[in-house]
Amino acid sequence: MANPKDPKHVLWKHVNLVESTVDVAAKDGRLFSYYPAMYNAGGFLYLLFSGASKDVDGMGQDVRISFLTQKGQWSKPEIAFPAALLPNQTTVQTSDYYCKRGISQRALQALTIVYVGLDRSDSRYYAVAQSSDNICPGSFQSAGRIARRINTDGNPSTGTFIGEPCWIETNKYTTSHEWAKTIYGTKYQMKVCKDKDAINAALAKPQNVPAQATSLLNAPLFAADKKHNVNYPTNAVYLTDSSSKGRYMRFWTDVSLKNRTGTAFVEYSADKYGKHWFPATTDGLNIQETNIYTTEKTWFGSSDAQQQTRVYISNGYMDPVSSQNILTIATSRGADLVFHNIGILRGGNASKSVPSGTRGRGFTDAPGFYWPSASFAGDELLVAYSENKAAIRVATIKLKDLP
Repeated sequence: MANPKDPKHVLWKHVNLVESTVDVAAKDGRLFSYYPAMYNAGGFLYLLFSGASKDVDGMGQDVRISFLTQKGQWSKPEIAFPAALLPNQTTVQTSDYYCKRGISQRALQALTIVYVGLDRSDSRYYAVAQSSDNICPGSFQSAGRIARRINTDGNPSTGTFIGEPCWIETNKYTTSHEWAKTIYGTKYQMKVCKDKDAINAALAKPQNVPAQATSLLNAPLFAADKKHNVNYPTNAVYLTDSSSKGRYMRFWTDVSLKNRTGTAFVEYSADKYGKHWFPATTDGLNIQETNIYTTEKTWFGSSDAQQQTRVYISNGYMDPVSSQNILTIATSRGADLVFHNIGILRGGNASKSVPSGTRGRGFTDAPGFYWPSASFAGDELLVAYSENKAAIRVATIKLKDLP
């Protein structure tokens, strides 16, 4: 894949797309809308994302859900996983406020949607969120994962949810961060999901592994070089061409605090159950550095066409003119795994108004487009992303218009 620092990147063309707005944080008094996660649930498109009133990953961050209606419009977002506040926390303060008082900040990140059952025709779909509790001055302690069954009958009158939030994973931080004293204990009784084991098994499948994991927040994972801490694994793509048949491929992002490479890392596995890589193991010996420039969480997926088309969406570079983070889309096809074709998905025209949190650099940076998540639907690719970490938008691209 081309180096964005090379002058050739000015030749990258904008991809034809139609944009829709799902959520604007400011419309209900929040500062942030972030962590979009899109999923095709048996033909119904759902979108999870996190909403925060004061700071990204700050106290009171919840998870919301929207779905694509039969009229082709995104529904008004609903809160799927409410903010985890104590009874005496009637208002949400800034992250700086809690840091000065040594208070752990309970926050929820949108993860994904999975189905459990024999097949998609006999299935139960669950939205999944994860605790990403903020521990000052800037580390995380995840208290586990929560799931909630969603209704996929396509009838809005029957409601979005089937049942209340329930736990699929807890740990020592669930107790020490007092989750049982929040709505998850006082109203939802800290229930454990009946389908807990099945949900966790689904989350461990190579094509379902979420971009964030409880263990990755609580303990770092290092690549093969033993030097670089990696995170944000993409979903795995099963390579169908003859030379690579039987292998899964996925990417990681370098999140090292020191000597960060600014490039993606790649990993392969021949085990269709994912037994030889994360999360089944914490061994990063097969995670190798690439020459693909990326600095944020990316998305990787493939179409089901006769010739496999693989799509890699990332923050390909920062535009030197607008000083904005650009969202690029790259493709590789068939037996050739190299991303020869690159286009600009969104770039250079983000709003110059960026919300200001109190967590400092890395949480409210330059204007731009972040955290892509996508899903194939018929002859289209739908890509969700956050603009300035303050709005959730979806770009719809015809497959024929991919670079």
